[in-house]
Amino acid sequence: MPSVRQLPETPEQLMEELFGIFPQCRDSYQPIHDEPASFHSALIAFSPLVTAALNNCSKADLLRFAELVNSAVESGGVLENAFATCLLEHLGQLGASNTLRPYLSRLAREKANA
Repeated sequence: MPSVRQLPETPEQLMEELFGIFPQCRDSYQPIHDEPASFHSALIAFSPLVTAALNNCSKADLLRFAELVNSAVESGGVLENAFATCLLEHLGQLGASNTLRPYLSRLAREKANA
């Protein structure tokens, strides 16, 4: 049986995973909330950094990020909704569609078209 990917359970864990993939984004990341962070607020603040991060990362990092996105979308729930509404629906506006889309699952691509 394939191993199940452990997904972030908190916004802080999500950001640490994103910074693990894209360490160059840590210094530029600006939280957008005064209240406790949510998956949505974390991804809204991270989204402006995605284009540069994807254009300057290794293929391995690109695949790690796509795997995180695909796993989150497959999992459903709040994390899936955050990736769908705060990242995937805006890939074209972010200029990240051509870079990321080839590595997205069918389900994640459908969310990107929403």
